[in-house]
Amino acid sequence: MDENAQRAQPWDAKQVMYEALITSAIGSAKLAEELGMRHEQVLLSCKVSGVQDLVAVYRELAKRCDYPLHLGLTEAGMGTKGTVASSVALGILLQEGIGDTIRVSLTPQPGESRTQEVVIASEILQALGLRSFVPSVTACPGCGRTTSTTFQELAKQIDDFLRAQMPVWRAKYPGVETMKVAVMGCIVNGPGESKHADIGISLPGTGEAPAAPVFIDGQKAMTLRGENIAREFHQIVENYIEKRFGHVAETA
Repeated sequence: MDENAQRAQPWDAKQVMYEALITSAIGSAKLAEELGMRHEQVLLSCKVSGVQDLVAVYRELAKRCDYPLHLGLTEAGMGTKGTVASSVALGILLQEGIGDTIRVSLTPQPGESRTQEVVIASEILQALGLRSFVPSVTACPGCGRTTSTTFQELAKQIDDFLRAQMPVWRAKYPGVETMKVAVMGCIVNGPGESKHADIGISLPGTGEAPAAPVFIDGQKAMTLRGENIAREFHQIVENYIEKRFGHVAETA
């Protein structure tokens, strides 16, 4: 069809916006090549702030060019809203194989570090199984069986500890970022989830005996009791990392 010919059905405003973004991006890339840039030096990014708009524009870009694409929902918003919107938009496209680099754009809470954007971006990639950055911590939600906050506190302690140690561990223990840790809160789901993790603990739920079985590589290894369960499990995790991933470093 002649691009100058009139359409039988005029586009609505949103379709016009999509076409303008796509045409401008591809046209600018071609002009950059005419001015001397190599094809592989060009990376395209179209700035939109709506989830459906981002998906529609990048799907069409992926069909019409082979330039690398930079994904990012601009002005996504604050807190939960911005995190969810960015995760949904980028997750859809990445799952379809669209996108070569990503960026999360959040309005920071007062006093909040801008590094939260990087944390969310890395979590999106890790949740999709595309990259691994830190060991993952599986923890059950609160329910009538978990009125104690012990498992919540331990899950946060372990997660914070793993993240804080990663700058050192990444170099010292190759592969540690792929480790899976489970911190569960009762006997119902605890053992099963713990067995599927590399290392896991099933803490006592409401009305359960004050004992916490620990599973290592799918097998029950020990049971912790008393007031120092959290500290003891912390040490068990460190020992496991040293034993499993320290050996990898020695043979590398």
